[in-house]
Amino acid sequence: MNTLFNKLWQYNDWANQSLISSFEQQATAIPSKSLHLLSHIMNAQTIWAHRIRGVQATVGVWDDHDLETCKNMHQQSSAQLRQEIESPEADLQQKIQYVNTKGLHFENQLDDILLHIFNHGTYHRAQIAQDLRINELEPNNTDYIAFVR
Repeated sequence: MNTLFNKLWQYNDWANQSLISSFEQQATAIPSKSLHLLSHIMNAQTIWAHRIRGVQATVGVWDDHDLETCKNMHQQSSAQLRQEIESPEADLQQKIQYVNTKGLHFENQLDDILLHIFNHGTYHRAQIAQDLRINELEPNNTDYIAFVR
C-alpha cells in the first residue's frame, strides 16, 4: 500500500464528508451554486472511479443532484478509490486507458489520476467556501492541515 496516496485519499474522504455534513446541518440555507459545485465534485470522482475500473459512468460531469445523492455518490466512489489504493496488487504506475467527456482517448498513470481527483476536489471545495461566504454562511475548514491536526 502506498502511504502517501492512502493519506491523500483519507484527506479527500474526510474533506468531502465534512462538507456534506455541514450541508446537512444547514440544508435549507445552502446556495444552489454550492450544491451545484458539490454535485460536480461527486460526478468527477465517480467518473474517474469508473474509468479506473474500465466501466462507463452513468453521470455527466455537470449533472446536478440533491444532497442525499451526493452523499451516496461520495460513499461509493470514495470506497472504490480506497480499494484501488489499498489493494495488495495496486500498481500506481499502471496505465489507465479511458475516453473523456468529449470522446477523446487518453492514457494516464493511476497515480496521476488519483492526484488529479484529490486536487480537483480541493479546488472546488475552495469555490464552495467562497460561495458560502458570499451568501453570509461560514464554511467549515477543509484545509489539509486541519485534517492532519
